[in-house]
Amino acid sequence: MTELTVKDLNVTLGNNHILKGASLDLKKGEIVALLGPSGSGKTTLLRSVAGLEYPSSGNITIGDRVVYDGASKIEMPVDIRALGFVFQSYALWPHRTVFENVAYGLKLRKTPESEIASRVNEVLGNLGLGQLGDRHPHQLSGGQQQRVALARALVYKPQVILLDEPLSNLDAKLREEARIWLRQLIIELNIAALCVTHDQAEAMAMSDRIVLLQNGIIEQAGTPQEMYETPRSLFVAEFMGTNNKLKGTVETAVGNMAMLVGDGWALKGMLCNQHKNKEAAVAVVRTERLALADGPGENRLQLPLVTSLYLGNTWEYVFDLNGTQLRGYGPLPLPPGNHWVEIPAAALWIF
Repeated sequence: MTELTVKDLNVTLGNNHILKGASLDLKKGEIVALLGPSGSGKTTLLRSVAGLEYPSSGNITIGDRVVYDGASKIEMPVDIRALGFVFQSYALWPHRTVFENVAYGLKLRKTPESEIASRVNEVLGNLGLGQLGDRHPHQLSGGQQQRVALARALVYKPQVILLDEPLSNLDAKLREEARIWLRQLIIELNIAALCVTHDQAEAMAMSDRIVLLQNGIIEQAGTPQEMYETPRSLFVAEFMGTNNKLKGTVETAVGNMAMLVGDGWALKGMLCNQHKNKEAAVAVVRTERLALADGPGENRLQLPLVTSLYLGNTWEYVFDLNGTQLRGYGPLPLPPGNHWVEIPAAALWIF
């Protein structure tokens, strides 16, 4: 069942056209991540769904209720949109206990005291906070504060929960753990979640689908695998993952394959855009697809090693290709000197 539908949403602030016809849908039990560089419009899209920004046109439907429609001048206020919102800063009242923080919104809605107690205790129990109801935010760890903010959003039993950089205040190790339990919780509760993040690893790990924005336009949307393995543009290919970029000229294009020629090198790759012979192009290859080779061969280059970097679970190699750095991974450090490396033709995407 579709819980959230956004159609052709436009947002203009002053002379700035922030969102330019954004559309998406969100199903029950599904997590969709909004990803993109700063200023791409992802937070504006989230806040528009919440009712905190005012679109200039488009349509937003939650369940079977139209909460915004530019043509019909429908603009439902925030408090009746049946949404939960987790802010990046958590926005907890420092002078209120955990119980009071979670209960505050219910009290504003004049929910009966007996119902408030049962609903707050239920959600605190579900999030492992049952013994912390009498504590204040300063007495909690960052992870516990994050769960309190989530409990406050879930206590309304919303159809859709909106998450604005929900894990950004946690340290690296705790963030990895939080990704797991947050995804499990949303699936178990069978609610729809729309999450803004700047961390693509977080988006890949948590979400069922990713919506990637650039300059207010949705560049591509799809599963994490689709976004990573079949990018439709140079922007998507470069934004997702860790990459090497090569500039060259297309030679001997046949079908969806072509030879890309640069300063002292030539590599075969896949054409992702239409190119004519002798036309300039840019190629992208994921860092993990660059491999060490035992000698010359197709799509192999002999390159001087700049340095080897120890990353714990692997070594990163940096090679020099006539002023362009190429990076790859391997299990052992490499000695100084020249080394053969291979880039599979199917992994070299030419845009």
